[in-house]
Parts: sequence; C-alpha cells; structure tokens
Amino acid sequence: MLKNIVLYLILGASLTLQGCASLPVDLAMASVTAGTFAVDKKLPPDYVAGWITGKDCSSFKLERTGKYCRTPEEIAAEEAAAHPPAPVYYCYKTLGVVDCMAKPLEGEEARLVQ
Repeated sequence: MLKNIVLYLILGASLTLQGCASLPVDLAMASVTAGTFAVDKKLPPDYVAGWITGKDCSSFKLERTGKYCRTPEEIAAEEAAAHPPAPVYYCYKTLGVVDCMAKPLEGEEARLVQ
C-alpha cells in the first residue's frame, strides 16, 4: 500500500513539476521522454516506478491491460501466449509429391522427409 502511494506521488510530481523548469530543461526532458518511448515504450516515471517496485512498469500497458506493473513471470506467460510453439508435421515421400501429416505413420520411417 505504501509503495502504491509513493508511486502515485512520484508520477504526479514528475508531471506537475515539469511546468516549473526553463526551456532548456523542458527540451532535455522532452528528448529523454521521446528517447525512452522510442526504445521500449515507457516514460521516465515508469522507470522510477519499476525501480521502486522491482517490476516492469509501463503507463501504456496500464492503458491497454489495466495493470501498471508486471512481474517477470507475468511477462513470460504473456509472451508464451502470444507466440505458441509451431506445430510439428511429419512429411513422407509419395508418388510424385510429399504428403504431410500431424501424426507420424507407423512403419513409414523410411519414407520420412527430413
């Protein structure tokens, strides 16, 4: 609970205090923000939140999924669900063509195409 309060305070302060800076500081902050967004779709406060929580935090993930920070296990599960393993096919030489099937044929190992 305390980490969430600190997180919201940091996010709020980083957004409101940008108006108190001078033009060179504003340009530097805009450059940093654009650079971090281009590299991995995160804003500077997301890095601070990740450092505090020890998780991967992203404002854009919050908007899409409703969850601001994710654990490495959650990230791995999302990536595994997004990229299922490719199906395995067993292809055999026949008369003039190669036929492929989802299951191996018993006794046809000699015709199996590698």
